[in-house]
Amino acid sequence: MKKVFCILMVGLCSLSLAACNGNPSEEKPGGDETFEEKVYDGIDAVFDESLGYYNEQPSAIQEGTTRWLFYTRNTVKYDDTTDSIAVRKGTYSGGEWTYGEPVTCITPSEDSWDSARVFNADVVKGTFAYGGEDYSYLMAYSGSDRADRADADIGFAVAKEADGEWVKVGTQPFIRFNSSEWDSVGLTYYPGAIEPSLVSFDKGGKVYLFYEESEVFKTNYVYELDCSDLDHIVKGGRKVIERSGISDLGTSNPLLYGADYVYDPESDYLFAAREGRTTATSEPKVADEVQALRSSMDIIDNIDQGILQGEARVWWEAIGDKIDGDTTADLSDPDRIFGYTRIFSPTIVSDPYGYLLEYGTFEVLFTTQANDGDERLPADHADAYKYSQMIHSMTITY
Repeated sequence: MKKVFCILMVGLCSLSLAACNGNPSEEKPGGDETFEEKVYDGIDAVFDESLGYYNEQPSAIQEGTTRWLFYTRNTVKYDDTTDSIAVRKGTYSGGEWTYGEPVTCITPSEDSWDSARVFNADVVKGTFAYGGEDYSYLMAYSGSDRADRADADIGFAVAKEADGEWVKVGTQPFIRFNSSEWDSVGLTYYPGAIEPSLVSFDKGGKVYLFYEESEVFKTNYVYELDCSDLDHIVKGGRKVIERSGISDLGTSNPLLYGADYVYDPESDYLFAAREGRTTATSEPKVADEVQALRSSMDIIDNIDQGILQGEARVWWEAIGDKIDGDTTADLSDPDRIFGYTRIFSPTIVSDPYGYLLEYGTFEVLFTTQANDGDERLPADHADAYKYSQMIHSMTITY
């Protein structure tokens, strides 16, 4: 990768350590509670957890036969006000991954920008100093002080071990969403700055931070950052991630919804997994397919608003088959042969630095969810569908 960093010194507003969990807590799914199986319509989830706990928005890094799967879950059964970022350690044996119990990484702060919700984390390995300590892992995550996760911002956390103690960086977000910039369009609800995705530049402290600013005119951005010293982040210019080459049925405004990114240094391709535009009219109103894309990295390195050397360029090329209701069907089980109708929040399993593991194939983790009103959900929980999310895995080849 060829990099040109526009150097601008940016200090985070606080230098104090803000560890959300002084000691990481290992939790047995459901504890002593009754285990309730989730609603299966197709392939199995990568791990089992009782209905009542949502398992969503995965992110995974892998080193050899060890994997760390980060995801969003509630810590109290059937209580969606108890967001957390959790991690499960995966081990590979006999041709399959087995995941351990969840360890809580971070939870909402008592009184700050992320005091109500934390969600949608992504992690990269490197060398990061903060508050006089050295850390090996950097997490970017979305947080909000609203119960509906709206007007979200993006902040950082660090850890010395992926499943160890995580420390929030400062008391202010790194990217703050300003809804007032969009008041002229008359909307009252803005998801905010969401879907952070980290890719290392030098396997040290320099990273790309991709994210989505979600409003009526959804836009995807990337920052070039030097996070070697998180007390004084060096911030390059923000670039718009163009959407040319993407197509969605029934819309003239296709976008990189919920996108996750990885880089392949040998081919110099940037790969992305994104949600297809949802056409759902009933809850949950989320996507029903996931698509894989790739783009030449030199476009991002040299482009300015979609123009490279004075010529318009097509950014994205679709690769492999989409993951949808047909591909997620479990044909070996006659009771669930139809696949899932809600498929969203994809991530590409990468190495610890956000690099592609193997050219020509990659594993995508994604979330599925039952529909509101599904008769298989317990009648004593009117909103049980909110706690039905599961994480699945499929391989895309190209």
